[in-house]
Amino acid sequence: MADEQKAVEEKVETPTTENNEVVISQSKLDQLIDKGFSKGAKRAANELSELLGVENIEQAKELINAQRQLDEDGKTDLAKAADLIATLNSTIDGLEASNQQIRSDMSFQKVASDNGVKDTDYFKHLLQQAQKADDYDESGFISTLKSDKPYLFGGLEPVKKAVDATTNRASLDVAERVKGARTMAELYALQNELN
Repeated sequence: MADEQKAVEEKVETPTTENNEVVISQSKLDQLIDKGFSKGAKRAANELSELLGVENIEQAKELINAQRQLDEDGKTDLAKAADLIATLNSTIDGLEASNQQIRSDMSFQKVASDNGVKDTDYFKHLLQQAQKADDYDESGFISTLKSDKPYLFGGLEPVKKAVDATTNRASLDVAERVKGARTMAELYALQNELN
């Protein structure tokens, strides 16, 4: 083996130099690179062969394939049937999950189409959130949504809720808030808020 390497090394021509530049053809460069990589690959293959206790990599491949064939042949019909059953069960589980998803989507589409929903993606998001609640009522949810978010159903703007002094004090104008103040502390709080 060492004699072969010396013979190969002697055959490689040294490239010519011009003004400290090396001129070499692409094919020569390819040969040098291939030679360097092939040495490393051969060395790695030899080390692997020694580790595996075989003469060469091809023998190791043959032994591995023979063992795989023995394992396959050694399986009983019962083991093969068990493997098939496991595969079929996982396929059935996947199909059932897919079927459940399709049914859920169909149910959503029915609710959306029955109520004339235009923005189905946002509606689906809101519906999924509402369904998580313990006191979910579909008809109540839809009617509330129609008044709060009519744009989901093709309406132009949400219906504005009536505001009184007890529901949303921040939205009242200043004069109404001054009139609605019952104590001096509320007036001072209003003054601080405005400043």
